[in-house]
Amino acid sequence: IMVGPGTGVAPFRSFMQEREEMGAEGKSWMFFGDQHFVTDFLYQIEWQTWLKNGILTKMDVAFSRDQEEKVYVQHRMLEHSKELFE
Repeated sequence: IMVGPGTGVAPFRSFMQEREEMGAEGKSWMFFGDQHFVTDFLYQIEWQTWLKNGILTKMDVAFSRDQEEKVYVQHRMLEHSKELFE
């Protein structure tokens, strides 16, 4: 489980590249947040490709300024708290 709450995703990107290169198995889940989807979803195409190819099992995003009520990574984690605990 990787959590990038607006702090940057470069280390997680590197981790995913390593998993891809090594053919690593097992589940992986990324929570990513920033202010705006259009300008701040860094490496979006790579994340989507990893999801499509099964290298990344699941990804939840939160863009806090794209709607009136702010949504943060911790809100996404709370929404999935039962699955996270398991």
